[in-house]
Amino acid sequence: MLEKEFSVFDHSTVKIIPWDFSDSSRIHDYSRCVNETAGKINGLVYCAGIQMTLPLSMNKPEQAKKIFEINTFSAMELIRCFSKKSMVADKGASFVLISSLAAKEGALGKSLYGASKGALEGFMPSAASELAQRNIRLNIVAPGVIKTDMSAEFLSRMSKEQYESFTATYPLGLGSPEDAANMICWLLSDESKWVTGQSYIIDGGHMIRG
Repeated sequence: MLEKEFSVFDHSTVKIIPWDFSDSSRIHDYSRCVNETAGKINGLVYCAGIQMTLPLSMNKPEQAKKIFEINTFSAMELIRCFSKKSMVADKGASFVLISSLAAKEGALGKSLYGASKGALEGFMPSAASELAQRNIRLNIVAPGVIKTDMSAEFLSRMSKEQYESFTATYPLGLGSPEDAANMICWLLSDESKWVTGQSYIIDGGHMIRG
C-alpha cells in the first residue's frame, strides 16, 4: 500500500525547510517559517531524535540535556507552537510523536534515552485532552528496533551469537521503516479520526513474550 502511494506522489509539491532541532528555543521561528512558506498544517510527525548507549555511571547532566533537548523539549515545543489557531487547518489536524520501547523496558545503557521518550509518554495524555477541544488529535508510535542507520550502529557492535540471540526476541523479525510509516500514515489520515491520546507499540511481538 505504501509503495503504491509513493509511486503516485507528486514530489513537485514538497517543500523542504531544513532546521536544527537541537535548540528548542528556535522552534517558534521554525513554526513561523513553515506557516509563511506552506500555510496552515493538518498533520505533524516529529521523528527527529538521538540515541545514546551509556552505563548509568556515565549519565552526566550535559548528556541528559543534549538528549532531552532533541527527543523531548523540541517535540513538546513543536506541539505548542503548531497547535495555535493561526497554524492549524480549520478542520483540525493530527499530530504524531515517536517514542520507543526503551521507555517501557529495561534495556541496559538506555536510561537517558528511555527517560527522554518516557517524558513524551507522560506529556501526551494531558496534551491530547487539551488539543481535542481544538479538533487536534495527538498520538504516539512506540517502535521496537527498526533497521535504520541509527540501529545499525548498535547492532554492528554485537557478535554473531549476540545478534542471533537478540533478533530471536522479535518473533516477527526486526522492523522496517515502512512498518512505522504505515502506522503513522494511518494516524495522520481520516481513517483514524476517532483516535487520540493513544500510544501504539509496534514491535514484531517483542513485548508480548513476557
